[in-house]
Amino acid sequence: MQSSMAQDHYLFTEVKTAPPQKLQLLLIEGALRLANRTRQFWQQGRDDRATESLVRAQEIVGQVLAGINREVGGDLAKRVSSLYEFVLRCLANAVSRHDDKGLGDAIRILEIERETWRQLCDKLAANTSDVSFGDAPHGVLPSQRSDSGLLSQTGGFSIEA
Repeated sequence: MQSSMAQDHYLFTEVKTAPPQKLQLLLIEGALRLANRTRQFWQQGRDDRATESLVRAQEIVGQVLAGINREVGGDLAKRVSSLYEFVLRCLANAVSRHDDKGLGDAIRILEIERETWRQLCDKLAANTSDVSFGDAPHGVLPSQRSDSGLLSQTGGFSIEA
């Protein structure tokens, strides 16, 4: 029980202090973890738990999709939105049809997205060590802003899996 409380506190602190790109990564990791868990539940014959995991994964992908700023992001934002809409459709089909292939498609895309956001986080973290507060525009370190303009700064999500 105490370990669970410590994990909850750690996660809460990580989310509260994370820059936007890290939040994006955490969301994608949560959706991916839930999607993978679905396969385990299907193998165990626990369809009710599989459905629960898929619905939660859909909620997270929906939050990612809602966080894309289409006005600022232009064509790139539209393409990324289309990608996450496809993932949502795959997850919805997996729920309604027990579609392992669709679930696999969603998982593969989320894995690619996870790696992309990991690399971005690593790159921005490396750049942060080279920048002093005085050099950063408006006193904001690169890891504290979204250079792409695709992420909104809205809250209200849960990545608990």
